[in-house]
Amino acid sequence: MYGSAAAGPRTAPAASNEPVNFDLATQALASAIEAYSVASGWQIIYDAALAIGRRSAPVKGEFTPPAALRMLLAGTGLVPEFLAADGVMLVPDPGVARQTPYEPPAHVRAYYGRVQASLKRAFCADAQIRSGAHRIAIGFWIGPSGSVTRAASLGSTGRAEMDEAFDRAVRRLSVGSPPPPGFEQPVIILVTPDLLGQCHAAGLSPARSAR
Repeated sequence: MYGSAAAGPRTAPAASNEPVNFDLATQALASAIEAYSVASGWQIIYDAALAIGRRSAPVKGEFTPPAALRMLLAGTGLVPEFLAADGVMLVPDPGVARQTPYEPPAHVRAYYGRVQASLKRAFCADAQIRSGAHRIAIGFWIGPSGSVTRAASLGSTGRAEMDEAFDRAVRRLSVGSPPPPGFEQPVIILVTPDLLGQCHAAGLSPARSAR
């Protein structure tokens, strides 16, 4: 999910550059990220520790999602690293890294990429989850076996049965290897309708997405 610390964030894909109207006030960074995800449809994944004590900058007006996200993160010491058409990992800004409490090394960054890929496969393999357009934030912990040991919904889809489906999918998740040293937990992921729509676009049926 990351490039090298010296390289800075990657360029956002052109397909994600359609302007969106944002009306986000200054607020706790975690809630600002969730509001941004709702407005933009982008999936954001980040270490919970990175958001603690940080507040967002306001974003009001029509901007592309990459521009709006950089505005929102102004002054936080974090920058976006773009993963896919609508996937982003937040990382410490290399220019102010010594002022931030945590800067993951390359092997930790790579592990986050595996986590995101595993989550997408799990969601796409679940017929109930991929059947509709849902939005939910979930926090979870990964144990030494590489499997999720605990999960907690940080919101709701508005339907109890769907909340339970996401909870089951996350709790059954296996990344395939233990978290590396320096991996901060819990991991927080914001699931968006656009992310689930990629299941159909990529042809990820249950048979193809299962390992």
